[in-house]
Amino acid sequence: MAEDKILLVARYVERDMNEVENADFETRLPNDTELQQNLEDYKHIHQSLKMRLANDDNDQAFIETINKIGKPYFKDETKVVSFKKYKLWLPAVAAILVIGLFIWAPWNTDLYSNYAANGQMLVTERGAEKQTDLDIAASLFNEAKYNEAEQYLQKEYLAKPQNEMIAYYYGITLIENKKEEKARTVLTKVYDGESVFKYDAAYYVALSYLREDKKSDCISWLKKIPEGTNRYTKAKELISKL
Repeated sequence: MAEDKILLVARYVERDMNEVENADFETRLPNDTELQQNLEDYKHIHQSLKMRLANDDNDQAFIETINKIGKPYFKDETKVVSFKKYKLWLPAVAAILVIGLFIWAPWNTDLYSNYAANGQMLVTERGAEKQTDLDIAASLFNEAKYNEAEQYLQKEYLAKPQNEMIAYYYGITLIENKKEEKARTVLTKVYDGESVFKYDAAYYVALSYLREDKKSDCISWLKKIPEGTNRYTKAKELISKL
């Protein structure tokens, strides 16, 4: 049903799927033109509405309109009921976007995205002729292909658990793949060490809690970042927004 595909698209975009559901969706996507179009439209309208809200926080009339669109699709504040059928796509997307606003919290995701400057993972030594698994991991990480990168980084991490550079990027990859608790185990060890990644690791432990909407834990870790370090300004700014 079209309604089911809308829900699938929303959950995929808002990263509410587990690994199996995410893999199933991406396997289905290349062979389902309707699903592809739904995904393209959802992303387009999602971005348009987000920009409108960001550019005019005082536009109460606009916000009320969005809320009205969503009301027919809720039995209460958290439970979704069936969609009505529409001839036009836009009302359905607007309605599912409201569901995203109240259930899947895309604004939290956007806050994470705004502060998760993952940077580039650079590992290749000059003169190296053969590409190593770590080179492949770095290439995948830099292309934001975190599912694939995790496989290589996990292998490298298990082989070299004391390498804090590998541990740091592996931890970030785990967060991007919604494995926040596992990421914290890896990154806390980096923070407990004395490498150049110490406070970067603390920053990403904080962001892992942000992804889970655990604001007090997020703030607690942000406060571990001392003034004068490269993450301090962003940490202080993020605290003010929480």
